[in-house]
Amino acid sequence: MSEDPGRPDVAFGRAGAPSGRAGAAFLAAVEAELGGLGPRDLRAPASALSRRYRSASQPGSTQARGSAERQAYLATRAPATFAAVRRVMQEVASLRPGWAPQTVLDLGAGPGTATWAAAEVFGPAGRSVLVELDRDMAALGARLAEGSPAAPAAELEWTIGDVAGLGLPESELVVAAYVLGELGGERELPALERWWSATRDELVVVEPGTPAGFERLRRARRVLISSGAHVTAPCPHDADCPMEGSDWCHFSVRLERSVLHRDLKEARLGYEDEKYSYLSVSRSGTRAAAVRLVRSPRLHKGHVRVVTCEIGGIKERVVSRRDGDLYKRARAARWGDRLDPD
Repeated sequence: MSEDPGRPDVAFGRAGAPSGRAGAAFLAAVEAELGGLGPRDLRAPASALSRRYRSASQPGSTQARGSAERQAYLATRAPATFAAVRRVMQEVASLRPGWAPQTVLDLGAGPGTATWAAAEVFGPAGRSVLVELDRDMAALGARLAEGSPAAPAAELEWTIGDVAGLGLPESELVVAAYVLGELGGERELPALERWWSATRDELVVVEPGTPAGFERLRRARRVLISSGAHVTAPCPHDADCPMEGSDWCHFSVRLERSVLHRDLKEARLGYEDEKYSYLSVSRSGTRAAAVRLVRSPRLHKGHVRVVTCEIGGIKERVVSRRDGDLYKRARAARWGDRLDPD
């Protein structure tokens, strides 16, 4: 299911600046870290990183190698990761109004991107533990936070190690962004069990919006539900996933490219659409969506065609003017939105 994002979210505003204080601080820290580096400095490492990310043929293949690739990651991948995780956190927050986790566990943290995204949506945490295998990447992330006027948590603790093998502290919010696929099939199940054991409330797993990324999350979903988890998003139920054949569940978020990002990608467009898949599960059985759009709505004169995931499976519906407020909401809806009936 290769989907046109239609009218996707703009996670970054003018000149690439995120809309909230934590996001703006994160981007400013990234820009300061990159300093005067330009395309000539980063094009080769950015290309190498991009090729490995697209292929992702081996566990660990997308990890940055060396200082130049870490800087290229900051310039190219960190904004997209932030945008996707931030959008997922916004969806969790909309389903859990008033919830503000005070302890965060960021697994495979890289430079701490998911921790910043959580702070953007929920506000700074009291304590965040960031687990990262690459000691130099962790040091880079520590510099970003130390030099910022808006740290994502009152207390930031970096732990160097393997997210599948370490003992992990219990936290209200546990996030694993773009890390499950790095482990390899045999290590996924033990890692998920550790992550769920460390989750006091909500576990969020984000993967690339590819068939392989979705299939990893489908397996994770089965394992977690069998362990007592309840799906918060995106699924409207805890029953078997109804996606079949060549379809896969993924979404898109749009972010503006910085001048450096655009040059490194050799791109003509000033924006990028990041495709992602995700799963958020909780221990508390919070309210899930009743209906989720899994395609962009198709607007026609007097009616809207929508494809939804709901308790009865994947359905195609026609919403007409006669449906009143639902019709207005369907016309304004975007791929990935909830479209719950009144």
